[in-house]
Amino acid sequence: DKWLPLDTQTTHTKLPLSSMALESLKLILVVGGGLAIGVLLNFDLSWVEKTSEWILFVLLFFIGVQLRNSGLTLKQILLNKHGMIIAAVVIITCWIGGAIAALILHIPLYHGLAMASGFGWYSLSGILMGDAFGPVYGGASFLIELSRELVSLVLIPMLIGRKPCTSIGYAGATAMDFTLPIIQTTGGVRCVPVAIVSGFILSLLVPVFMLFFVSLAS
Repeated sequence: DKWLPLDTQTTHTKLPLSSMALESLKLILVVGGGLAIGVLLNFDLSWVEKTSEWILFVLLFFIGVQLRNSGLTLKQILLNKHGMIIAAVVIITCWIGGAIAALILHIPLYHGLAMASGFGWYSLSGILMGDAFGPVYGGASFLIELSRELVSLVLIPMLIGRKPCTSIGYAGATAMDFTLPIIQTTGGVRCVPVAIVSGFILSLLVPVFMLFFVSLAS
């Protein structure tokens, strides 16, 4: 954000901090309410995953329409310098964090690097780490990436007006799907190509890097 600022002011009015905090509070209440209902009420939710997937497709379709109406070219969307740099910074800093955590927790270095390569994709990372290292590592990976997503829901509305690249980086791989509507709503349409490119690169590299470090650990 300091060396390569992202211009979001041309398409989005900056929200006051109180409004951004309110957006974060709404998201927390929605997630918390869903969790409470899921715990208290025992009914079939097998349809939710498929339905939410189709809702996401519809959201992505309309975001694509909005991108075109905003005047952005296909080159600006796909070959986005900001998105590529954000993805690279996220990867490097996650590995540094994973290495430090491995030293503190006295676990093998490659285990820490593998777990740090989830980049926010909690469903896949939990499965891969569980298959490779057992249920303890699988559960830990799931909680790490889920926590990242929950923290992103809180921080993105509060920070994206002043630090858009940082906010997109917090979202990790979810910047192209789950947190994309939040990024678009609070940051403006100019943030969308950056988020899509960053999230796409990170999502593509999650299984590659995780399995690579797993192979080194075995």
